[in-house]
Parts: sequence; structure tokens; C-alpha cells
Amino acid sequence: MFDKRKDQAADALVQGGVAIAAGVMLFASLFLPWLTTKYTAIAGMTHAENQAQLVIPLTLILLAVLTFFGGGIHILGYKVGIQLATATSAIAFFISVMVIIATLADANDTQGQTLRLLVGPWICAAGSIFGAISSKLERR
Repeated sequence: MFDKRKDQAADALVQGGVAIAAGVMLFASLFLPWLTTKYTAIAGMTHAENQAQLVIPLTLILLAVLTFFGGGIHILGYKVGIQLATATSAIAFFISVMVIIATLADANDTQGQTLRLLVGPWICAAGSIFGAISSKLERR
């Protein structure tokens, strides 16, 4: 009844679109507070207080670009694209969870700055989950 190629193309479009959206979410989350109360993560790269504040945002920028790129090439018909998006999203999820754990472990302030610092990592984790499940989005 339905053409199998059209179904596969529609699935690839949805999978790639979700992966692209995940890459955008990963990148956008870096503009929210991360690891410091003075600067956003992007500005914090020039005013980093330690190596983690420099390495984590740069790594997440790379992972966001690779997730975005993987979704794009999956839409073009390359199967490796969705695998790239899924793997980089899983790595970004691991990093964001580690940042959440480290921030909560060091949460000893009483001004409520800890919750402000967790906005970026939680959005990054959500975007990572979208990217990781994008390969499983199929119509039956």
C-alpha cells in the first residue's frame, strides 16, 4: 500500500530533524549558567578559573556541532549520520550528568546559586537525550 522508500525517507527526516534539534539544544544550553556564577559558559571560556571551565564548554561545542552535522547527513541519506549523532549525544549526556553531580556535591551556598548553575546542564542533558533517542524514531 505504501512505498517503503517513502516511509524510510520520512523516518530519516524525522530522525535527522530531532538530531539537529538536539545539536541546537546542546549549543544553546552553553549560553545558560554553567560552572560559574559570574559569566555564562561562552564568556567564561575567556575568564576560566580552572581547566574544567575551559575544556567542558569547548568539548560540548564540538559535540553539538557533530550532533547537528550527523543529523544533517542522515537526512541526506547516509546511515552513519544518525550513528554519529547518537554517539555524540551520549557523550554529551555523560558530561552534563557529571557536571550536575559535581555542582550538587559542591552545593554549600545559601543564596540559591546552585539551582541557577544547574539550568544549563539540565537543558544539555535533555538535548542529549533527544539526540540519543533520535535513531529509534521509526513509524510502524
